[in-house]
Amino acid sequence: MNNLSTHNKQIGAKPDRKIFFILMLITAIFSIKIQAQNARTLARLTVEVGEKNRQNTPVGASIEGITLQQEDYALQLYEVTTSTRKPVAAQLDLTYTPRLYWILEGESAANTKRIYELVQEKKGDENKQAITLKNNGEAIEVKRRGKPVLNYHYAITPPPAGVSELFERGGYIHPLWSPKGSVLTRIQPEDHYHHYGIWNPWTHTEYKGKETDFWNLIKAHGTIKVNEVPAFNSGDVFGELEVTQDHVVFEDSTRQNEETALKETYQLKIWDTGQNSDNTVVDFTSVYRCGTENPLTLVEYRYQGFGYRARASWDDNNVSLLTSQGKQKKDGNSTRARWVIISGPTESGNSGALFMTYPSNYNYPEMIRIWPEGSNNGKENVFLNFNPTMDRDWEMEPGKQYTLKYRMVTFEGEMDAATAESYWYDYAHPPKVEVEPLLTSTKKESTKHILLYTKNGEGYVHENIASSIAAIKKLGKENLFEVDATEDPKVFTDENLAQYDALVFSNTNNKIFDTQAQKDALQHYIQNGGGFVGIHSASGSEREWPWFWKMLGGKFIRHANFQEFGMKILDANHPATAAIPNNWSRADECYYLTDLNPDIHVILAADLETVEDDKKSEYPGKVFGNSFPISWYHYFDGGREWYTSLGHSPEDYEDPTFLNHILGGILWAIDGQTHKKSLPED
Repeated sequence: MNNLSTHNKQIGAKPDRKIFFILMLITAIFSIKIQAQNARTLARLTVEVGEKNRQNTPVGASIEGITLQQEDYALQLYEVTTSTRKPVAAQLDLTYTPRLYWILEGESAANTKRIYELVQEKKGDENKQAITLKNNGEAIEVKRRGKPVLNYHYAITPPPAGVSELFERGGYIHPLWSPKGSVLTRIQPEDHYHHYGIWNPWTHTEYKGKETDFWNLIKAHGTIKVNEVPAFNSGDVFGELEVTQDHVVFEDSTRQNEETALKETYQLKIWDTGQNSDNTVVDFTSVYRCGTENPLTLVEYRYQGFGYRARASWDDNNVSLLTSQGKQKKDGNSTRARWVIISGPTESGNSGALFMTYPSNYNYPEMIRIWPEGSNNGKENVFLNFNPTMDRDWEMEPGKQYTLKYRMVTFEGEMDAATAESYWYDYAHPPKVEVEPLLTSTKKESTKHILLYTKNGEGYVHENIASSIAAIKKLGKENLFEVDATEDPKVFTDENLAQYDALVFSNTNNKIFDTQAQKDALQHYIQNGGGFVGIHSASGSEREWPWFWKMLGGKFIRHANFQEFGMKILDANHPATAAIPNNWSRADECYYLTDLNPDIHVILAADLETVEDDKKSEYPGKVFGNSFPISWYHYFDGGREWYTSLGHSPEDYEDPTFLNHILGGILWAIDGQTHKKSLPED
């Protein structure tokens, strides 16, 4: 029997080494066979197909609030009809809030519904992954059912011999393969050495009052740098990759060092659309934010952004290009398009790719740059660029983020306009899913059990530790969870941690583990679905251990002087903020953290306009606007993590409002459910 397994994103040149990077995306692959015994139906999911027919459509739904109990059971999705109950491959994404993904296999008729049930059953063997990602030391290789799909190059690729080193770069896709294995992309052609398969730099930008060109590398204005190995994840329904791409401005007469003007979180999601579909679907998402406190303006220009350079053998005489507006290669340049089909002869016969844009994109539907017939002397001249700034500027401001999304489908043979329109409809208007919980909790009614850890390494030790221990033990008695308090790192073993529903690190600081085995035990606990709570200086713990501060959500760097300051509630629905009054202010240390995990969901932020701090302009500056995260939660590496930077004074642990804040975080970490219970009024 094949059952759910948890797969962690892999980082680094050695595939057997478990290092975890930004945005750890956790997936679970579901079983294929059902066992009647111990099976419980957790939820019924009803998919409304919508106004148009669909074919092998990816679909997703939030299942937040449904207790999955992954440590003890496997999960299986079944499609239910009047006469059949068919197992369906599905995948659980715990990145932000739990979401279930699967494929509406085959054809779904318009204005109909398809019914599914999510079942909890006995664990068995893991499924074989349909989408696999592997790090070869220079690129992430993506395969679907054993066949190559694409390679994402994060390492720098040198230019051809005799060509300027300015043309070297990483952060691009090549090769892109057709379903039967023909290469559809090209890099470093002699006519444009700066063309790199599928890539997306900006050409005409303004930074600090000067023009900066990230596209035409020979100008030596700047480039795109990838300073990390991507985080990636394989799966039975989809595989995914995430990496940060820095748009770097070179040093010149106005600056002594390079500056990252724009940071791009680049994400790929590669779908397996079922055994009956040869076409491969790939989603591209770019999330941009300013790299400094200075804005970056993408100035109106004819080509920049998402680009595709096709294989060398395609030209005016053999390629077919069609846009959603009925335009072709001869007349499509500088027109708007929702989608573009490009295909031509390959070793496989005829192959191609469909490129689509998303309705939320800036200046949608974007104008497109293509090389018209006759360009580049009529040879090797197939190029496509979705350009949101062909007819207007786009100013990116510090403290804000901007998202562009695209989808691509590779295929064999020909694709007509009706098929392309159907793919675009699936992308732009995904099916609606109604989730009906049938069994919201299957956990035992027994008292929960948490470990309260307070060890401090060499350095500053807070005076609040005894107060925090007493307060959290009192919360436990009032809210039915037992508390074991310790500062002994020897308790961190796999066997011992298995008894706890959550770990609470209250005001730990600096080096808090003595051995690698103790660190491994914490990591295993989280990977097995454990809950974690960090309070105040917990963010100053193990600052040389990247996995720890990515798990917690960030790394402490400094704080403003102790003072009263205001806070903003960004999510009042979380149990840690449900009992906090609006416009809450309190005396505390306003913590500043660096290396913030971009995946955190911030629920409470400091109002920096109320914080007096002479160094505030240095960091955080204007990167976060007038706010800075104070409390957040996220799902990381299989577990649940909640953190608050508040709680400096011993007196804080007698404050009912602050204790409600902590209580909500602990209860959420225990089982991920939304608790409305609060402390009695004092």
